[in-house]
Amino acid sequence: MEEDFKPPSPTWPFGVHVAVVEVDTETGKVKLVRMVCVDDCGVILNPLLVDGQRHGGIAQGVAQALMEEFAYDDLGNPVTDNFVTYSPISAAELPTFELVSMETPTPVNPLGAKGIGESTTIGSTSAAHNAVIDALTPLGVREVEMPTTSQRVWLAIQEARGEPRSE
Repeated sequence: MEEDFKPPSPTWPFGVHVAVVEVDTETGKVKLVRMVCVDDCGVILNPLLVDGQRHGGIAQGVAQALMEEFAYDDLGNPVTDNFVTYSPISAAELPTFELVSMETPTPVNPLGAKGIGESTTIGSTSAAHNAVIDALTPLGVREVEMPTTSQRVWLAIQEARGEPRSE
């Protein structure tokens, strides 16, 4: 017997992510020191799989906010086309994640489960980026384009101090 389940509507996971960073104002280097994530993906059917997706999503989101960028030269040629010029994030740049799970079953399906795959990627990116901006606000910095690389952060600090910008 084969059955095809078609839910009446999509399900939506939800949660909150909080990042704490340290910024070296002399070099612009950003260090993620704490990441607290509360996620609700409904009924958790496989805790190991959910935690793996959460860890991977958080790492990807933090990497997007703080360091990973695919860049091109003036002619449109990629200049970050290998792991020497493109720096992927590793466990060395990440703290231990503080994960809190919530389970609010959805009425949309008989299992009460929701998705989790992209949920942590979205939350962690914003949390990490906003933590950098928050850390720099007392210096007069209101914006730093993602990723918040050392160079971009340092230039934003110099500009807020009224020093000439030279790239």
